[in-house]
Amino acid sequence: MLSGSAHHPDHSRRNTNKLMSSRDFLNRLPSQFLVRLAGVGLLLGGTTLVMLGLLWPEEQESAAASPQNLTQTAELVTREQTPSGPALVDLPSGPDRRQPPPGWWLKQQRVKLSTAEEDADGPAPPATPGETAIAVADEESAPAQVAAAESAAGVPTTRAAGTDGSTPIQGLWGGSADDLATYLTSNNAAPRFTVPAKELAELYVRYANEVGVRADVLWAQMLHETGFGKYGGDVRPEQNNYAGIGAVGGGAAGHAFATPADGVRGHVAHMAAYVYSENKADWTNSATDPRYDLVNPRGQVRVLSDLDGRWAVPGNGYGAAIERHVIALNP
Repeated sequence: MLSGSAHHPDHSRRNTNKLMSSRDFLNRLPSQFLVRLAGVGLLLGGTTLVMLGLLWPEEQESAAASPQNLTQTAELVTREQTPSGPALVDLPSGPDRRQPPPGWWLKQQRVKLSTAEEDADGPAPPATPGETAIAVADEESAPAQVAAAESAAGVPTTRAAGTDGSTPIQGLWGGSADDLATYLTSNNAAPRFTVPAKELAELYVRYANEVGVRADVLWAQMLHETGFGKYGGDVRPEQNNYAGIGAVGGGAAGHAFATPADGVRGHVAHMAAYVYSENKADWTNSATDPRYDLVNPRGQVRVLSDLDGRWAVPGNGYGAAIERHVIALNP
């Protein structure tokens, strides 16, 4: 028997001892070392969790800002309806719809903010008929002035002139302030009013239309009372009294009005008291016309001849004298 193939008992015992040493290695380690090793493992695990926690919000934000999510959010906002019905905004159609245009989100915030403010404040209150008539008289042409005032006052437009004092006073005149001023200055190039003739004519058209009396009739009466703005009687130009209100004779100068507009309103209000039984505007009262409440009974005048013995006493032919100017203003 060869010596190289023989089983040697010492060699087998050495291998068994080496295997036992590897298995018992951990058991032979000091207990303090094992505790420290476990602590290191816990520390490494905690650090890993902290790092994951820090990275996770960024991943969420990145996912939320992805083109796909932006498109979904944009589509939701586009479908959102305001209380009145229409959508807040239209995103572009076609390929561009996948990505909202620059500034789109800021626009949404502005739209929502303006809608909220409008809801809080409510709609603007509608203008009164008087305010509408005044605004139109200031900004539009003469035909537009008359049409708007006619709607506000509920009376027809006319340029009719009668004879023998039969011209009606109620209504809206179809002419313009230029027509009134031209007729005045063609008869007196330098009237003594405190305002230019055109400005005074505009005041007459404005306030006569608001109340529903004819501006040409009141202008004709003013020309008759002031002698085409020459004056010369008891009333002085600086009084802005265009119809002799309170000038009852015997040297009485009558009432003085602070401004030309106040004087025109006083004249129109006094005529409205004769023509209408009700107050036609918030300024047709005794605060505007100091003799307003003295007109009694109200609403008794329809045509110019009805002013005889009322506006002027005895007043024979008073209405017919005014009517001559009305005829000239409406050729």
